[in-house]
Amino acid sequence: MKPCEGTAGVVLAAGGARRMRGRLKQLLPCGGETLVHRAARVALEAGLAPVEVVVGAQAEAVAAAVADLPVRILLNPLWESGQSASVRLAAKALQGMGVPAAVFLLGDQPFIPAALIQALCRAAATTDVPILTPVIEGQRANPVLLKAQIFPLLETLQGDTGARALFERFPPAAVKWSDPQARAAIDTPEDYRRWCPEGQGRVTSAAD
Repeated sequence: MKPCEGTAGVVLAAGGARRMRGRLKQLLPCGGETLVHRAARVALEAGLAPVEVVVGAQAEAVAAAVADLPVRILLNPLWESGQSASVRLAAKALQGMGVPAAVFLLGDQPFIPAALIQALCRAAATTDVPILTPVIEGQRANPVLLKAQIFPLLETLQGDTGARALFERFPPAAVKWSDPQARAAIDTPEDYRRWCPEGQGRVTSAAD
């Protein structure tokens, strides 16, 4: 049995990326593919199925960026209210599928390897703890694996928060990971220039 067999994937890619000064980071190229495509592709390579991509801001363009991948699109019309709206939408869909667990990935972290996702899946099979996260250099990181018993609680989240809001109630099991680059996230033009070859030029605003 493959480590992630039976585990779904959710790529959160609905946000407006305000800190990118007018550019939607999900659609920025990094290493030859857009950030959202990279996240969805790695989820599939890890063996997650089905993989849901939650879209909101520039929904049609983000959906088109992953059109060549066997993923399902979830449209979040409330994306401006914060990440919890995407998590609630995904949780409802996951409960309808009856999957035992899901890995939630962010659409702006280009260096999450499939091996890390598979490590989470393997660890989940050996513990009853309902939440698992990587721990990199002593800090919790993404992606997060959530078991089905958590899904109904995800539907109660509000504001700009995700599963982290449940960590105090359900302390996550730690999966140690040695590569600090896996924590890298593209939040600002400076991040983009640092981490992606295509970002070495100027990141312009939509008004330029």
